[in-house]
Amino acid sequence: MSRECTGGSTVSVIGRTMINENDAETYMKRYEYFDRDDMFPENIRTMEIKEWQDFARKNPYLAKFFNKKLPGYFLLALETWNSEVSYDICNPLTENIFSDVISHWRNMVLQDDEKSKIARSLLNSVGTALGSAPGD
Repeated sequence: MSRECTGGSTVSVIGRTMINENDAETYMKRYEYFDRDDMFPENIRTMEIKEWQDFARKNPYLAKFFNKKLPGYFLLALETWNSEVSYDICNPLTENIFSDVISHWRNMVLQDDEKSKIARSLLNSVGTALGSAPGD
């Protein structure tokens, strides 16, 4: 799937083809606490079933994160996001799940939760994922 980008170049809408699903766990392992399903927020805004297919197609790693609850998928969604696309077709930053997760982890840090060290590390990994190209 590709779309026209500002300036006329065709770019991949999402980098999911750049990280094969079989290799996803390998790439997630570079992030500390990638497999901590206990870091998934209890209160997350959900969507209607009819919206789910469109969401999962546009943001496959966010959808996997929602289903499997492993932070590594959340980080891969950010790492594979192609921000060169000039519209919101696959922007994970505009999805409710993104703000719910960031708020949850941030609140754990601010409240000095028993898992605040893990939350702080995951928030640092968000920056790492955004600063990476798929599969770096």
